[in-house]
Amino acid sequence: MPERSLILAGVDEAGYGPLLGPLCVGMSVFEVPHAAPEAPPPCLWKLLSRAVSKEAGRGGKTDAKGRIPVADSKQLKLASSVTTTHPLVHLERAVLAMARCAACGNEALVPGSDTSLLGALGASWPDEPWYGIEETPLPVAHDAAQLAITCNGLAHALRNAGVRVHALRCRVVGETEFNALANAGGKAATTAAALREFLTLLWEEHARPDGSGAGRLGIVCDRQGGRVCYGDFLGSALPGAAVTVLEESDLRSRYVIEGVGADGAPRRAGVSFLVEGERHHLPVALASMIAKYTRELAMMRFNRAWCGLARERANVEIKPTAGYSTDAGRWLRDADAFLTAEERRRLVRVL
Repeated sequence: MPERSLILAGVDEAGYGPLLGPLCVGMSVFEVPHAAPEAPPPCLWKLLSRAVSKEAGRGGKTDAKGRIPVADSKQLKLASSVTTTHPLVHLERAVLAMARCAACGNEALVPGSDTSLLGALGASWPDEPWYGIEETPLPVAHDAAQLAITCNGLAHALRNAGVRVHALRCRVVGETEFNALANAGGKAATTAAALREFLTLLWEEHARPDGSGAGRLGIVCDRQGGRVCYGDFLGSALPGAAVTVLEESDLRSRYVIEGVGADGAPRRAGVSFLVEGERHHLPVALASMIAKYTRELAMMRFNRAWCGLARERANVEIKPTAGYSTDAGRWLRDADAFLTAEERRRLVRVL
């Protein structure tokens, strides 16, 4: 770790609102050089500006400088109606390039399938049988050789900026778990469960302060809904830690957490919840892309499984679904020909 450095983590979700498919919560963790403890955190878009941009090129391409777009996943996932390129081209470029850089040149850790990607993200497929079918080879939207060139450019920019991709993570919450969490604690409990896991991991691995400022930890989460106060949640997620409120406003909620880890050593972290956090912090934008890309890969499995069962059971073709409300309703109506009552109960998420 550099003499002075800062750990920056971002958390965001994809799939909170759909009727079908999993909820995915992503996290990215970076180590960046940091001049002084009192200075504001550096902007990763600026540090990595030779390889990364906020804007995508047209038609699924990089921008004019060949840079990787890292931004809100909702802006970067192309419409399924686009026929000139794969809808996941932007999401895949960033996620797989960052995953390769996180592997630090270890080819055995470079994801070659959706299952190996989940392993690299510390995740696994849900227990529902429609996710247990054959794996999807990766990449799905790129030529592997061209993607490797993109990865090399990103790795070079990271080295020049003194930035390290510490970790990429994702939590995949299947329909059964989602409904159990929502029924027990409300819908917000579904994302809270994943966030608790990430906070614990960051607290234990990265929240150790020292006199030089090395190892300081800043966590930024995208804020969903109208919730403003998170102090009680943070206190329950990290029992025994002291939570100090710095700000709770319509746009942001900021806290400092101090305590000790499982090893008895001191810990300290800053945590912020921001409206549209993916617009302001690259780690949050990348977390959004990780979550969205993982959910899209999950829906590929979902659709392959159920399209196969539709042909097998009723000799009918069923149009794939992205799982969102209107189209999910259409899919469920089309699935009446082969879906059992028990399968429908397990498939549909509570609203």
